[in-house]
Amino acid sequence: MAAMANSSKTKRRRVSHSKDSKYSLPDELLVQTLALLPVKSALRFRCVSRKWLALLSDRGPYSVRYLCPTMCGFFYRRHHLGQPWRYAPIHPYRDHHFDLNVLTAHLPDHRNLTLLDSCNGLLLLGCREGRSYKSMIICNPFRNEETDWVTLHMNASFKLPPLREFVASKLVSHRASPYFKCFFFFEDFNLNELGVRSVFWYTKLSSDIGQSHYTDNLPQQLPPQFDIYDVSFVDRCPQLCIISEDETDHVICVALNRSWEGRVRSLMGVSRGLAHFAFCDEHELHIWVLVKEDGKRVWKPKHICSSHPLIKQHKESHRRRKHEGNERVYSIFPLGFHPDLDVIFLQIEWRIYSLHLGSGSLDEVAGERGANPEGEMFLFHPFTMDPSASLGERREYHMELPDMNP
Repeated sequence: MAAMANSSKTKRRRVSHSKDSKYSLPDELLVQTLALLPVKSALRFRCVSRKWLALLSDRGPYSVRYLCPTMCGFFYRRHHLGQPWRYAPIHPYRDHHFDLNVLTAHLPDHRNLTLLDSCNGLLLLGCREGRSYKSMIICNPFRNEETDWVTLHMNASFKLPPLREFVASKLVSHRASPYFKCFFFFEDFNLNELGVRSVFWYTKLSSDIGQSHYTDNLPQQLPPQFDIYDVSFVDRCPQLCIISEDETDHVICVALNRSWEGRVRSLMGVSRGLAHFAFCDEHELHIWVLVKEDGKRVWKPKHICSSHPLIKQHKESHRRRKHEGNERVYSIFPLGFHPDLDVIFLQIEWRIYSLHLGSGSLDEVAGERGANPEGEMFLFHPFTMDPSASLGERREYHMELPDMNP
């Protein structure tokens, strides 16, 4: 019996100190292998290898905990305080927030990068120089290898003349594909005898055709879809400018500050491949979805709820002093839809909540303490972690812009 016990101890000791470890596997194979496991079950495994145990218990941004392809969350930050972008995961874990400055510290000019857009595990970052961008970077922030980012070099004409404004950008990528597209939107102001004429246009870079670029004028009958404006309603339905790729919508816009005499806060976004529109007045939150019906795309109401229960839940979660209760004005600001979840994110004061459109449940997911009397909104980008998201073999692209028409 003693010999058998010593033999089993030797085996256990040999296994625990074995040279075979996760370090002998390429990262791609490690990710593919672990992606086949239920993450929560894997984290509860009893591990005899110290190195594997350390890997499974690591809670950093590159750990097994965040190898699940459905790790959903968002980036957010205050606008005027110079704070870094922070990532808040909401599904299936919520216990760690990450600093984007740390995640992108290996990138060139990382201190001057600002987040412009996100899509399917990739980020579009701009390196600003005055009113213009000298370069842009597309990267997977949860992989810090040199092969997980590419640089877009801007030519001299990208340095914007006084009468040209950079309005918005959009990154379009697909899961399990190394190809991507970038859309950049501009507004030119032309002076003539009748005054100032505004022209909206865009240029596009497609990674599968290299350095080629296209420039097209936007249809003049559309309102300016790419900046803050008072949206035009037709039977309470907005007109949107949408890019469709493989039957998936990509809405080109930013959050709208006000409409209907300043009482409505609204935004456009995409959830599960469909364009959505949200607007919130003093009493109700309305969600509309763009669906196909009889061969046409029509707006249908998806979710309507009163604002008062949402504000009441917020007030009960963060009790105030009695003399402050009647002085504060609580407003709901829609921040964005999550592309992979049936969820809209809302801001009340400086708290961020997720409202599940199916169940109607409201959960606090991020934010800060304190009142928000000026009605400021977080800058916000929904994002799904995907360690397998890649960008192909090419590391550099070049963008050119046409000269302005006189």
